[in-house]
Amino acid sequence: MLGLLSLALVGCSDFLEIKPRDIVTEDNFWNEKTDVDQMVAGCYASMQSDAFIRRCIVWGELRSENIYPGSKVQDNEDLYQALRENLLTTNSYCKWNIFYEVINKCNTIIRKAPLVSEKDPSYRSSDVQATIAEMTALRSLCYFYLIRAFDEVPFTRDAVTQEDEVQYQPASSFDFVLGEIIKDLEAVKPYALEHHASIDQNQDGVGRNYNSNCNRITRPAINAMLCEMYLWQRNFDKAIACADEVLDAKRKDYEREYSRQTSLTFSAPQLLTAPHGLIVPMYQAVQNNAGNVADAVFGVGNSFESIFELSFNYSSSQTSYVQSTALADLYGGYPTRDGNNGSGLLGVNPNIVSDVYNGTNDFFANNYDTRYYTSFQPVDQNYGEGFVRKGVASNFNLEPRVQNNIQFNSSDGSAFNHHSDFDRNWIFYRLSDVMLLQAEAYLMKATDEETDENKALLEKAFDLIYLVNSRSVTDRTKYYVATSSDATHRGPLMQILRKERNAELMFEGKRFFDLVRYARFDGNTDVVRNTVTSKISSGGTGLFPSMPYLFWPYAKEECQVNPYLVQKSIYGAGRTTYDINE
Repeated sequence: MLGLLSLALVGCSDFLEIKPRDIVTEDNFWNEKTDVDQMVAGCYASMQSDAFIRRCIVWGELRSENIYPGSKVQDNEDLYQALRENLLTTNSYCKWNIFYEVINKCNTIIRKAPLVSEKDPSYRSSDVQATIAEMTALRSLCYFYLIRAFDEVPFTRDAVTQEDEVQYQPASSFDFVLGEIIKDLEAVKPYALEHHASIDQNQDGVGRNYNSNCNRITRPAINAMLCEMYLWQRNFDKAIACADEVLDAKRKDYEREYSRQTSLTFSAPQLLTAPHGLIVPMYQAVQNNAGNVADAVFGVGNSFESIFELSFNYSSSQTSYVQSTALADLYGGYPTRDGNNGSGLLGVNPNIVSDVYNGTNDFFANNYDTRYYTSFQPVDQNYGEGFVRKGVASNFNLEPRVQNNIQFNSSDGSAFNHHSDFDRNWIFYRLSDVMLLQAEAYLMKATDEETDENKALLEKAFDLIYLVNSRSVTDRTKYYVATSSDATHRGPLMQILRKERNAELMFEGKRFFDLVRYARFDGNTDVVRNTVTSKISSGGTGLFPSMPYLFWPYAKEECQVNPYLVQKSIYGAGRTTYDINE
């Protein structure tokens, strides 16, 4: 799996004006800084591949309650069976090749970069350290995806540049790999860059088109990763500390880029204040343009709130571009699949589509929450089916109504401008994500005791949830957490947090991983079973009977190639599926 050395050249991404190259073994190549830069660009280009992004979505979102079968998914056997929780060892989504290809590229650059510095005086030691920090972060992110999807995976920091260097590894435990990647990130964090390039400025020196350098790894990106990793490790104090560093960085960016502007529009971040004093620069939904937050974050992309996202720049008029085909195929907008009406292979849980319309409010608290209208598109006025629009729509047109209420611009949501040019970005981390991770860490630290310490923890968690919720609601009196009597108690506030996190990050490849984390905290699969079982039509009490069922099997061919990789017992002995009713 680490010996895949001959890879096709890929197009250049828009963050780096050089042509990326894949790993090469020629001794006369690794001579100057531009050689390293090309290889770094090649790592990002591999992550932009259809195979990589497709697995981010499938591993992180498909098995959650948010996703239902979409247009013609029965024609795609692997997706269809995974939606039914029939996980085969021959399912193509069990293949992790693309993630290990990125890992190997990172390992190679980490090994070669110091040698290049000895040959090229312009490639300073600080540059080498920054490169190593960047590649260590990408490698750690890949491993983080792998353990959340597969639990135990082979782990190595060795580079493979020749076939005889391949060293097959047994699978290491989730906790071991998590501990190692945390240790690696902490070691390189001081050397990571805060920003990669100059920020666009107008004649007054004030940011007009802010771009937070989110298309490459920065120190805030590493802190965002560490925040989530520490949360999985149950190291809540360090998760909180890393989140604080992210928030501090965003405040400094706001101060540098926006504080001198006298008139900020709804397309710029605002300083928002929570009840107990927390102040965070964020976008704020406004009545006369209720889709403005989604427009900035998902439509235009590379927003102020972004921390790390991959940018796609496809245009039919360009000869060099990177297409976001995975999002288009899975979520919608792919023009070559006849009769899909813009829908994707994956659809939306009908209960989400009807949630606000029918007043059930299991997913969104009320009809003032703009995220209900910017996450999906109803198929028709019956609100029984929906297409995912977050991540594929270029902008979100919502129609204001009296008393700050909002609605879809038409009964079927057809006013969404969805693309066929495959140019929507994929976001790994953004500000509200980290805020909710920090809120979870505060709540995990808290107890039910009525002490000043617990009160302070609950208030800090409340402020974070409040800001994420309130900035998406057009009526200032409709913040559901603001009037909740449960907000001062740990258990009910944790339920509010989990609901808020799903509403905020729906369809972003986060939900099933969150459910797995909750299950690990609980020590059982009840939260996953109770949440997901209803979407399996043939259901039954046997769904997710134990923790191993939360994870994917190893690909059959990987077990055949790697003599040290042993198939998980629930999929072993030639078994290719399990009965969801057992």
